[in-house]
Amino acid sequence: MELIYKHFDGRKHDFEAVASAEAARVLRGAGNSYVEGCLTRRSGDGGADFVGRLDIGSGLAGTSLVVFGQAACVKLENLVTAEQIARVVARLRRGWIGVYVMTGAYSVPAQTEMVEDRYPIVLINGLELDRELRGMARDDHGGDLEACLGHILTQREIAITNRRPEEILLE
Repeated sequence: MELIYKHFDGRKHDFEAVASAEAARVLRGAGNSYVEGCLTRRSGDGGADFVGRLDIGSGLAGTSLVVFGQAACVKLENLVTAEQIARVVARLRRGWIGVYVMTGAYSVPAQTEMVEDRYPIVLINGLELDRELRGMARDDHGGDLEACLGHILTQREIAITNRRPEEILLE
């Protein structure tokens, strides 16, 4: 995990692309249909770092949810607090879920509050991020993590937009 943090320290927007790819892998891994949307612009993004769409069911027996993503490239010993997660949850609207991807860990109070308050958010910590990225590198890049990260960044460069998150539902 140290490699990931060092690679993206000071390159927040690049880490957001990796977080978006990670969210897609995790959400698709559960057998869901997930559409990667876009990265948001660097500032004035309303708190989202990336946006996607989770499709459940089909036709009249289906619905789509906006996935509102937050990315945090922090030192490995840093803990995300309950307040930081609550800020993301406060931005969610009806029919939205959150995904919080980080290189560190979530504090015990943050995890407890998330469970007790039934926040509609998926938490991906540094250990899970590392495991999934290494799996992605193994599956698609012969185990070369640097090549995997380079591929993610190349693919995501053009997908930065100023759209509102809910516009992904129109695609």
